[in-house]
Amino acid sequence: MTKLDERTIASMDVVLENVCRGLPNSGGDHATRKYVAQKLVQAAKRGNTTLSGLEAVGRRALQEIAQGSTTPHAEHRRDAAGSNSQLRSRHRLH
Repeated sequence: MTKLDERTIASMDVVLENVCRGLPNSGGDHATRKYVAQKLVQAAKRGNTTLSGLEAVGRRALQEIAQGSTTPHAEHRRDAAGSNSQLRSRHRLH
């Protein structure tokens, strides 16, 4: 796992707040914010650490949700499905 420096983390925090500011419920629901945050972390780990670059990633993530190309809840369901299949596989081994 790539460790992100304090400046990058602070930039990601600022971007998350900025891009989610206009969403309902004082900045969006947990799943939406989590999806955007995950996209920001992925981008930062690939070296995209400037405020403008991260801002573009955050806005793109919101566009994906708005256009229906992904939903933050679908990401959660995919993660849960993967965990459940891993649990079932481990269960069969024992």
